[in-house]
Amino acid sequence: MFRHILAIACLFGSLGAGTGETVYDPGACEGRCEHPIAYTLDPQFNADERRVIGEAMRVWERGSGARVCFAPGGDDLVIEKLDRSEQLRAFDPDWPQHVALTRGGRIWIVAARIDDEGEYRGLIVHELGHYLGIGHIEDTAQTYMHSTINDTPVDLWKHARLPPRDGRAFCEVRRCTCAL
Repeated sequence: MFRHILAIACLFGSLGAGTGETVYDPGACEGRCEHPIAYTLDPQFNADERRVIGEAMRVWERGSGARVCFAPGGDDLVIEKLDRSEQLRAFDPDWPQHVALTRGGRIWIVAARIDDEGEYRGLIVHELGHYLGIGHIEDTAQTYMHSTINDTPVDLWKHARLPPRDGRAFCEVRRCTCAL
């Protein structure tokens, strides 16, 4: 009997369920947001842009298994709207190539260069990924984290969900554990 109990305990421990064990797939178990990311949006964003930014945040909240959460009204993350790529010059020497840039607790979006709502949401998901510490991912087509927005599959623009590879990248950067 003791061996059966021990075997069951080992099985649960290997899955990370109810333990402080690290998991590499945020879908393996529900997580918990330890510290909401308090954010501020530039007042220049219109209502539709704000809605799409909120949708992009929810992609990370769901895709991380609730390990990430965003709360308005703070300066952990500031998202600013720019009119022209040239405004990125002070932050990045490769500014002509960018429609957005993330540095530290700031994301700059050159909104005038994105026409499609799904592409805009994909861009925000991508930049939030950088804010969360994830670099570019080129080993799969199914990622928001390509080095260019044009490489993001259109189905990710249409269906806002975090691909498994991006979720695993999140857990590689942030220690994902299961909620107790």
